[in-house]
Amino acid sequence: MTLADKVEKRLASELLPGEHVVYGVLGFRTGGVRKTMVGGALGIAGVAGAAAMGMATRRGGTDVPATALPLPGRFIVGLTAQRLLVFSIGGVFVGKPRKLLHAFALDRIVWMSEPELITGVAQALRVSFGMAGEGVLSFEFPRLQVADARNMVNRIRHSLPDEQETTE
Repeated sequence: MTLADKVEKRLASELLPGEHVVYGVLGFRTGGVRKTMVGGALGIAGVAGAAAMGMATRRGGTDVPATALPLPGRFIVGLTAQRLLVFSIGGVFVGKPRKLLHAFALDRIVWMSEPELITGVAQALRVSFGMAGEGVLSFEFPRLQVADARNMVNRIRHSLPDEQETTE
């Protein structure tokens, strides 16, 4: 059973009409992959830095508070055609989605940072999203999840209307 299947099973009666889960990917709070892999002590990346990244896909006219949205150390990111979802993880060895922490309609994404591949032993794909009226959702995906994460992020990027590359 894939992580996307587990997310769909967890949502069961909470899915919107016609909605199905496209991706389910293990994620970490920014800096969490390195901390987990190497025992380093990288902190959470600053929200101001995420908001000021050089290249971002932006949806004009909507404000995003410069506040990091709370995330546990590890979680599952789910994507449907309508929503971006974040779940806490249940289970010790086999992670499965537990509590729904965040659920955002895709049209609430105001901007998305250019995905950044962090190289080295603790390889990770890092990305941030500005959520209208809510704050910044920042996370990274570990080495074994990078391909799925990149596909999921590209799908989100293509779902944004009037996408345009801007320099901050």
